[in-house]
Amino acid sequence: MIFISQEGDLINSKPSDPYFEKVKLFILKWQNGISELEVKTSGSTGKPKKIKLSREKIQASVAQTKEAFSLDEDHLLLCNLSVDFIAGKLMIIRALELKSELIVIRPEGNILDSIRNFGYMLEQKRGKLFLAFVPLQITKVLEEPAGHNLLNMAKAVLIGGAKVNKHLAKLLTEIHSPVYATFGMTETVTHFAIKQINATEPQEYFKPLKGTALKVDEEGCLSVKNACTDNLWLKTNDRVELRMDQSFKPLGRADNVINSGGIKIHLEEIEAQIDQLIDFKHPFFCAGVKDTLLGQKLVLFIESEEKDLEILAKLKSEMAKFAAPKEVLFIKEFARTTSGKIDKIKTINASAISN
Repeated sequence: MIFISQEGDLINSKPSDPYFEKVKLFILKWQNGISELEVKTSGSTGKPKKIKLSREKIQASVAQTKEAFSLDEDHLLLCNLSVDFIAGKLMIIRALELKSELIVIRPEGNILDSIRNFGYMLEQKRGKLFLAFVPLQITKVLEEPAGHNLLNMAKAVLIGGAKVNKHLAKLLTEIHSPVYATFGMTETVTHFAIKQINATEPQEYFKPLKGTALKVDEEGCLSVKNACTDNLWLKTNDRVELRMDQSFKPLGRADNVINSGGIKIHLEEIEAQIDQLIDFKHPFFCAGVKDTLLGQKLVLFIESEEKDLEILAKLKSEMAKFAAPKEVLFIKEFARTTSGKIDKIKTINASAISN
């Protein structure tokens, strides 16, 4: 674990651990005034790419988050996200810029085990904790009463990196602290919009952070402009429903489409339909798999050791013919990127080999 006090003192409890040594070097680089960071995208749906972000853009993102969640030097930030990616880097930088306390733990393994010896520090900051997770992490945290206690101590809890499914959203209604889904990408220096998952009235639409402008093109793809984009329009591949008040509902990525028998199928729209029909406790996703007759056939991948053979029949009976998966594959464990996202390409390729 690495701990940084409000005074800037750094304590590394495991100096021989390569991960914590890497975190320490990153902290020192930022404190020494590095002008830009080279970061890589997650690579969950394609090959990761490296981009450079200026110090000014990063500080603008910190300022947006600070204002959105009323953060100050009295808060404690917990970083359990990989420092190899922008979300982990930003959690650390927020603490450094705020001059607040920071705890960094390894991004893998049991988060609760990693912080168990530091419960008194967290308890002292009840109501002043700022937490962020990917869905897989927070799902595991929710499996233990200690996890509920940790989340209920937070000022705010962020979830990013992947969509929050219906099952996880239901579990989060038991948490009293506000829990937010975030919307953003590496190019926008993490999130630029949020929505509260466990609000009394369920929120369908993301609201942009202050200083962010949005628009859509004729294809419905979102463009964003704020200080993190140098106040220039940055076009995304995200199709959205944008309302007059600038709030929006994601409809899926424009490039996440397959052609099955001459019909274009937007995979995330199909996943949303499936999520409403079946209460999945396990992660799942849809993909197109090569097929001699259809060109690509729609396949539902479910991360589970148990096989429920009734799922396919249920979906075919309740969904339009073109929208229902042609096959369901149960995978014991999905491949994941080092940032914790599902690596769909590796999972699909591995399933093709195993089958």
